[in-house]
Amino acid sequence: MNRGFTLLETLIVITLMSIFFSVLSYSFYSSVKNSYLLLESAELTREELLLFWNLNRKVAGATELHVRRDGVFMITPSGDYYQGIVKCAYIYRDGWLYYYEFPYPYGDLTFYEEDKLIRIGKFKELSFRAYANGQYFEEFIGIPQWIELNTEGKIIRVSL
Repeated sequence: MNRGFTLLETLIVITLMSIFFSVLSYSFYSSVKNSYLLLESAELTREELLLFWNLNRKVAGATELHVRRDGVFMITPSGDYYQGIVKCAYIYRDGWLYYYEFPYPYGDLTFYEEDKLIRIGKFKELSFRAYANGQYFEEFIGIPQWIELNTEGKIIRVSL
């Protein structure tokens, strides 16, 4: 008596194994995709928190501020690259946030050198506005009560 598998039994086993491995591979793919999305979200949150911390540190000691929708320019003693009082700016354009710092706080506060811009991070949308005397300003020169940073629907308030 021959003891083997029939063609039908072999096809059923192969079909069941292919279904099992299809479900397993889809589950693995979903896990990898969700992990990547979580990592991307965590990186964005990290960039936002670092930006908030640095901006808060610099603005707290600022002696002169110019807030525009696309950036914040200031003279502050809290530079990242130079000691003493510096002129620095956060500038948003083309989906990127840039940082500029210059060791001498002279000249036009909003002037910066293109080749000295440092990329901080990529944001889909980002804007600044100042709050002073009970109203918001898209452009403000002076020391406001606070500065709001709006990044992708999240509003971060930096008090002075």
